[in-house]
Amino acid sequence: MRRTAHTSRILLALLLASGHAAAQEAAADALFDSARTALSKGDFDRACEQFRASDKLDPAPGTELNLADCEEKRGHLASAWVQFRSVEEKLPPNDERIAVAHARAEALRARVPKLTLSLAPNAPRTSTVRDGSVELGSAAFGIALPLDPGAHRLLVSAPGFTTQSFDIQLTEGETRSLVVTPGAATGAVSAAVSGPSQPVVSHDAASAGRPGRRTLGFVLGGVGVAGLSVGTVAGLLMASKKSAVDDGCHPDKSCTNAGLAAAHSAHDLQIVANVSWVVGAAALGAGTYFLLTSGPSSKPSSSVALAPSPGGGQLSFSRSW
Repeated sequence: MRRTAHTSRILLALLLASGHAAAQEAAADALFDSARTALSKGDFDRACEQFRASDKLDPAPGTELNLADCEEKRGHLASAWVQFRSVEEKLPPNDERIAVAHARAEALRARVPKLTLSLAPNAPRTSTVRDGSVELGSAAFGIALPLDPGAHRLLVSAPGFTTQSFDIQLTEGETRSLVVTPGAATGAVSAAVSGPSQPVVSHDAASAGRPGRRTLGFVLGGVGVAGLSVGTVAGLLMASKKSAVDDGCHPDKSCTNAGLAAAHSAHDLQIVANVSWVVGAAALGAGTYFLLTSGPSSKPSSSVALAPSPGGGQLSFSRSW
């Protein structure tokens, strides 16, 4: 009895799964037929959308070939080129459609526009670029990217910075280069890294609490020395990664796994070095100020200022007697 009940449950599950698969296949066929009709009428947007939905329900090389043809007809050359190459890779070696997909992809190769993006020298290395719904990571910089002809609005962003847009118009077969950068640093980043434009420490040296100011000066000085030490060590480690990057990356922008790993490590070390130097310099300057103003005097005036600059930060100290 138990064995019979168990077998019945298995058969029921198989029947339900089979019914679900048949329903998906039927829906995919209906979408495919509707897409073919829309394609013949020149309604390429609707046809491409239905081919894509049909392939999602029931993936098939024939549907993907039709989708690639549809994308080419509506001017999405890069999308069509990628789709034809994908079909060519998926088909078995003896399939006659390989020759069709290969020929169509090769015919499109010279027509596809290519855009090479590079970051401005002072832009944060964590910057990313979004083209519509496609987000390009930091690895995309310096590579000729195939894009569809027409207007593109590129959004460049980075943590702690505002987003900046770049509008570009590409034509068939065009090769372009574009230097990009995110917008200005937000308030949180400016306060934490660059500091306010006004002096962050400004006080009358004749004020009370001089013993405590002297102790605070030593503490801040120690923090400053530690920050500068960390920055120096990170800088030395970053320099040691250069040979690995040179060995693993070639002039054509291609890199081995080891080269890419060394490049990423060097990038992280650069961030650590920059932040450590700025923080260390600020702490050391503030500590120096407190030490100089901790002794007795008539009424000297001193100030320490940390202001933003293109390279990171500028520290200044002034004292008058």
